[in-house]
Order: sequence, then structure tokens, then C-alpha cells
Amino acid sequence: MIQSLSSFTVTVEYARSHTTFLARVNGQREPVARMHREVHYEGSRPYTVTAGQGLAECAGFVSEWKAWLPDRTPVGTVERKSRTNSADRWTFVQHDLGELAGEPAGAGSRLRHASPLRMAFDAAQVNNVLSHRLRFRSDASEGFALSRRAGIRSGYEVTVHDPRVSRLLVFSCLAQFNRFVASDPRKNLIDLTSNPLKD
Repeated sequence: MIQSLSSFTVTVEYARSHTTFLARVNGQREPVARMHREVHYEGSRPYTVTAGQGLAECAGFVSEWKAWLPDRTPVGTVERKSRTNSADRWTFVQHDLGELAGEPAGAGSRLRHASPLRMAFDAAQVNNVLSHRLRFRSDASEGFALSRRAGIRSGYEVTVHDPRVSRLLVFSCLAQFNRFVASDPRKNLIDLTSNPLKD
């Protein structure tokens, strides 16, 4: 199941009637997990995460802020607080692991998101051509790293350093980053052609 994933990539598909994240390992063509909802990316419905043979097994549910097991048991929460003069504050709170703080990792990410020059680099066009990396950890956990690859099409790489980290909650973090931080012209096209009253 998805809890065994330690290093994987994620691509995003946008449409007026659905949003789908596909996770793959080792460059394989076939996805090992899918996060999907039958509404465009601005919708409010939770994603259903599936894995296993034919991606037919329900692994749980996620929103941009929370994750639940298949029986709807809460896993934890993800929160981003935007700050003007310093890096956004990310918190990843897993009920059986505690709170992990997410910070920009790597010189480029720190320069653009955690330095006084932040305002000069925070334009969507810059984020489209440069990668961005967040490292989540705490004193009790080595956590995980999430990277958005350079380019206008959303693509992510995830490396899990602590096997206790919930992959469902990692997917929730991806969904939040993708919706509120990442820029992708395909999302703009969906905005222009979608019904804003459909959730």
C-alpha cells in the first residue's frame, strides 16, 4: 500500500470535471497511487486516494488541510500561514507523530522564500522556472522532503525520511501546495472554463 512508498514522483492532471494526482516510483509508467476527485481543482470535495491492483483499493481521503483513513479516522492536518517578510510557515501535524515544521531547503528556495529578497522573487513566473523544496521535520522525526520541479507543468518529488510519516497526510500537503502556492497555466484555463458554482 501507499505507506511503503519512500521515494516517488507525482504529476497532476486538470480538467473541468476532475483533478487527479498520480504517484509513480522509479520512473515507472504505471502509477502506484492515485488521488482523485470528480471536480476541478478549486472544488471543496475531498480527494479519494486509491492504490493496489488497478488502483482499486481505497487507501483513504484527503483535502488540502486534512487526511482520513478509509474508515474516516482523522490522520492529521496541514497548515500554511503566509508571511510578508519571511518564509511561509508550514505545519504538518500527524496525530501519532506530533508536529513537523516545513521550511525552504536548498540555497535557491531559501533565497526566494526565506530572505529579505522574498518579495522580489515571489512572482508566479519565477516559481514556474525554478524548483522549490520544502523540508518537514521535528526533534522527534526526520520527516520528509517535498520538491516542486522547475517548469510550468506541476510535477513533484517526495522523499520520506521517517517511515512513520503518513503518506496520506503527505498527499494532503501536496494538494495544499499545488492549490495555493504552485502556478500552472493549465489551472488558469480550467478557471476560465469551469462552473464556479460546482463544488
